[in-house]
Amino acid sequence: MATVVLLHPFPQDASFWDDVAAALRTAGHEVTTPNLPGFGGRAAEPGWTMAGEAHRLAGELPAGAAVVGLSMGGYLALALLAAHPDRVGSLVLADTRASAEAPDGLAARRETAEVLRRDGSAAFLDGFVPRALGPDAGAQVVARLREIAARQPAEAMADATMAIATRDDHTTLLQRITVPTLVVVGEHDAVTPPAVHTEMAAAIPGATLAIIRSE
Repeated sequence: MATVVLLHPFPQDASFWDDVAAALRTAGHEVTTPNLPGFGGRAAEPGWTMAGEAHRLAGELPAGAAVVGLSMGGYLALALLAAHPDRVGSLVLADTRASAEAPDGLAARRETAEVLRRDGSAAFLDGFVPRALGPDAGAQVVARLREIAARQPAEAMADATMAIATRDDHTTLLQRITVPTLVVVGEHDAVTPPAVHTEMAAAIPGATLAIIRSE
């Protein structure tokens, strides 16, 4: 079986995937859950970029891995596919997008990074965590994601915010993807809504789109 690579979202660390990784390992898969710079106890790398992290990650992966990227992890997954296509044997893109940051979004992310460096993460997380989850998210889920996020240094969040802001545009890459691809989105995703994923899946030859509905 192919190694499964789970790339975590912002502002979580690799422990976000603990339940998923355990289930995959029970099913017989080899699983790796790397931390992005500054998260999960990994040393900070001020100024890191998605492209640079993709090059580093490629050196740790076997060819033909099953790469799963959620949100920020999806940006990294596309950067990995763009620079090292031999490392990606199948792909899952969840709650993410292929386009680069829009000019107004870039300004907003720069402001967010400045606030995180100046004021820390507590107030930021009060607003971010509920917005990142659907309206029906249970209190236990909200608390768990808040707890994981609160463990991460504000500087790591600021650096990651800028790595997201300066990511490359991979929209033209989509039509050249030849590996099996699943595009996943929650129906209430307000950050990267279903319309974005519908368009993305349509651009990838043979891709499957899955919209997760509320019960």
